[in-house]
Amino acid sequence: MKKTLFIPAVLIVLAIIYSSLYMLYPYEIALVTRFGEAKQTVREPGLHFKAPWIDNLTKYSSRLYEYYSDTASVITSNKQTIEVDILATFVITDPKKFYQTSRTIDRAIQRLDDVTYSAMLSIAGKNTFEDIIVNNREPILKEILDTTREQTSDFGLGIKTVQFKKVLLLAANEEQVYKSMITERERVSIQTLAEGGAESSKIRSKADWDAAAIVADANVKAAKIKAEGDFEAQSIINRATQNNVELYTYLKQLEMYRASVKAGTTVIVDPKEGVFKNLLVP
Repeated sequence: MKKTLFIPAVLIVLAIIYSSLYMLYPYEIALVTRFGEAKQTVREPGLHFKAPWIDNLTKYSSRLYEYYSDTASVITSNKQTIEVDILATFVITDPKKFYQTSRTIDRAIQRLDDVTYSAMLSIAGKNTFEDIIVNNREPILKEILDTTREQTSDFGLGIKTVQFKKVLLLAANEEQVYKSMITERERVSIQTLAEGGAESSKIRSKADWDAAAIVADANVKAAKIKAEGDFEAQSIINRATQNNVELYTYLKQLEMYRASVKAGTTVIVDPKEGVFKNLLVP
């Protein structure tokens, strides 16, 4: 009789233990619910207990999830139709809210898809194709990310990143966009050339001014040096001729010859008389 009761008792105890214990790994989050109501969130890895049979256990991954949106058609502010795919990453930050609003990852992704699609239509539709792919790409993505975070704050999700996976321009709009981009590049080129020409003229004007200033300063210094040299030469001549009248007279005649007779001039004079008589004196 005792053996007959012992085996069922052991089985009941084992069943209670089995339904009470659960293992949580480092990459998991556990939510304990009782009669459909969230009671406890467990994040610490290891062995844990729950009330047998009346408590249910739901596990979620604490790792990063990726979400790829379906291709959506967006009309830009300049009336061009583009096709856009979104890549988003998120984590479960509040298992209780997540359980109450979505319960499953598939349901959460479906709700996230609705939010990102709405944000993308609203925000991308306010910008041109060039803004989305080049000019204003990062601010647009940040605005979509902020809007998505705000609208999913009650889902128990933490949106980490939002990126464009693909942005395609429909073939019907390609030629128009190419012409628009060429026109814009030409405008930028003309503006850049004009700014470069203005800067070049400014640099040349300054260089010419500096050169003229340097030459003028050099001429002033040269004139000053020449004047000082002439004064010094005249002083030397004055000292040399001060007590030698004949030398003074001879030098003055030489100056007169130099001033009155140019190179190549033929002069017929009497070498014995007049002002030129000293030319033949040895």
